[in-house]
Amino acid sequence: MSIPTDTRASHPGRARRLALCALLAGAVVAGFACLHAGSAVAGPQAIVATKQPTSLVGLQQAADKVQKQIAALDDHLEIVVEQWDGAESQLAAIEVQLSQVRLQLAQSQTDLAQQQAVLGAHLAWLYKLGDYGMLDELLSGGSLSGAGARVELFRRVNEQDRALRTEFLATVKQVTALQASFGAKRDEAMVVQQRVDAARVTIADKLAERQAILNDLNGHIKTIVDQRERLAAATAGRLGRTALAQIGTISGTQAQVGVIHDALQFLGVPYVWGGASPSGFDCSGLVLYVYAKYGVTFPHFAAYQADMGTPVPESQLQPADLVFFGNPIHHVVIYAGDGLVVQAPHTGDVVKVSRLSDFEAPSACRRYLLHLP
Repeated sequence: MSIPTDTRASHPGRARRLALCALLAGAVVAGFACLHAGSAVAGPQAIVATKQPTSLVGLQQAADKVQKQIAALDDHLEIVVEQWDGAESQLAAIEVQLSQVRLQLAQSQTDLAQQQAVLGAHLAWLYKLGDYGMLDELLSGGSLSGAGARVELFRRVNEQDRALRTEFLATVKQVTALQASFGAKRDEAMVVQQRVDAARVTIADKLAERQAILNDLNGHIKTIVDQRERLAAATAGRLGRTALAQIGTISGTQAQVGVIHDALQFLGVPYVWGGASPSGFDCSGLVLYVYAKYGVTFPHFAAYQADMGTPVPESQLQPADLVFFGNPIHHVVIYAGDGLVVQAPHTGDVVKVSRLSDFEAPSACRRYLLHLP
């Protein structure tokens, strides 16, 4: 007897059981799917992801916050770098003074040896005379003219003794005092330099930490930051090309034009703290290097550079004038004309052209007497 193929499906009780089994199976599958999804949400990456901003506005705000942190560290680091430059300049000046003192001391020691030889000969002569002295010379039977000559000799020898001793003691006293003074100044400068170095290392470490945070940010935030950096570099490049194109039209002396021309040759050179050569510059190092060719000897310290030259109002700036910023002063730029400046900005950047209007109000503007090379 044959059974129809649809007999089981057509049986009412069996159909209900099959439907119930299918429903339970679906629930189990759905439960496993939810469990798997729940475990994924509970994972650390997903937790971090949920804390990251997802909207464009949120991403931009996050990028703003990180960039402000980096900019604040750059500004702080620049202050410390300039303080380090100042301590180095102070220490170098003291070392020159100490070298001069050492030369003076060496000369005094030579004089001392000569004086000791003269005094020693005199003492030996007196020893040979024993108790014979000036009175004996006067009462001796020799001629008066001979006695007078010998008395004069005694007088001159005594005067020479006093003069040599007085001069020597004064020289030793003076040199000892100068050496002690300069030694104290050098020790002070070294303490300042050590303190500045320690601060510089601390700030550099913090900057590295902030950069690490920037590197570990959400890929979308990285994209925003990278786009901003490319835009800033493109803007600086465009301003640099504009400044180069305007060299022939700059209203200034040949020396002023020369300063701007030379400064623009270093566009793209990396910022290096303490740098004062084409391998790397900081802000005051760039000024020191460029202006040396035109007869201006600058210390490697923006605050000292601001103490030199002739003050000029910002409204009367001319090419090759220097503009200083900060209180205390810690940044300097070279005015290139037409509202543009050449500067070595901060760590992570390069020598570039910027707009003067992008800076805060200057602390000082100075003009210097330039000479053609």
